[in-house]
Amino acid sequence: MDFLSNMTNKDIMLIGLLAFACVLILPNLIRRRRIQKQIFEKKKKGEPIRPEDFTPGAKLFYTHNANPSEIEEFLAKLKTHAFKHEMKIVFPGSISFQGKKSPTTMILVGRFGLLLIRCYGFGGHIYTEHGKSDWYQNMNEAIKEIPNPVRSMQEEKALMSDLLKKTEFARAAVFCASVFTRPNVILSAPTDSNVYDRRGFFEWLESAPLFEKDAQIPVKKLADFLAEAVKRG
Repeated sequence: MDFLSNMTNKDIMLIGLLAFACVLILPNLIRRRRIQKQIFEKKKKGEPIRPEDFTPGAKLFYTHNANPSEIEEFLAKLKTHAFKHEMKIVFPGSISFQGKKSPTTMILVGRFGLLLIRCYGFGGHIYTEHGKSDWYQNMNEAIKEIPNPVRSMQEEKALMSDLLKKTEFARAAVFCASVFTRPNVILSAPTDSNVYDRRGFFEWLESAPLFEKDAQIPVKKLADFLAEAVKRG
């Protein structure tokens, strides 16, 4: 009792905060570390991450899907990269052609050609079954099927190629990428699928040889053409 009577309100508040950290924050930090270790070990072995890999001690946190501000954050970072490499961005990037509408979020245009980027806002754990075309989201203790990003990229590329076919830009190479923009999303995607989380996408953008190729594409002219195509859509 004498001990408590000699303490100031500041001391009592500090002890309360420490107790709060021990009871609520520390267990979450331990849990997060277990999840990260689980993911690291699976990736190190080259094995896909499965929902059952998250044991009760490494149970996924409750989370939510993305909000519009995360697309804005991604776009702002992409603009910095585009400016640095003399590229142009067409946003939004959805075009309509021959009765079909592309779900492309934005288009990056450079001397290499053009990159169709579709952004997904799903949170939690995103994965695909080995050898199957289905993609799933494991979030908040529920698993649901989500759109197949690989199939979407194939359709987007085909539509863009058809649009350019009879124009002066017919020789422009068309590439695609899918990006899950949630900051803490856990992504289990085949390495050759061009499906990335935000960090993986920018690492690929900075290092892939295809973006260093100079195919003599008139960047501004092509970007203007695509911007008009988006408006018409």
